Amino acid sequence: MSEYTDQIAEYFNRVPMWPLVLLAVGIVFAGIYELIIRKRWADAADEFRSAILSTLSGLYPEPTNWPKNIDTYLCARLPVMHEIIEGFRPNVRQQDIPAYNADWDSYYHFCRTEVTDDKCIAAETNAGKEPDPKKTFHTLVSNLLRYAE
Repeated sequence: MSEYTDQIAEYFNRVPMWPLVLLAVGIVFAGIYELIIRKRWADAADEFRSAILSTLSGLYPEPTNWPKNIDTYLCARLPVMHEIIEGFRPNVRQQDIPAYNADWDSYYHFCRTEVTDDKCIAAETNAGKEPDPKKTFHTLVSNLLRYAE
């Protein structure tokens, strides 16, 4: 056993140290870079989540202030939501971008064509028979927010 440790010690006595120091410096810089990237992603995810929650306050996570003319209300917020979605897109993992786009398209389509006051009233009066737009809205927004987790 002593023979092997002597060989290793002799190796480090003969090898120049600059490659090992260069390797150590590279590893330290890679670690620092990784920490910076993770911090930036966490900040972007927090900003994304808070921007959506502030834009949809009263509607998500609980519909406490569901307005009349919900279709007009949501359509008026679509440009702001689009800006939020586009701003966060660089932070979405490459393999998740198609699903992210599909979730945004589903939300956009819902706000433009599927939610109306009549459908909300029908869902409240015929509970269980009609799909509830409030639950659908909650699901669509939750799908968008899962990319910030």
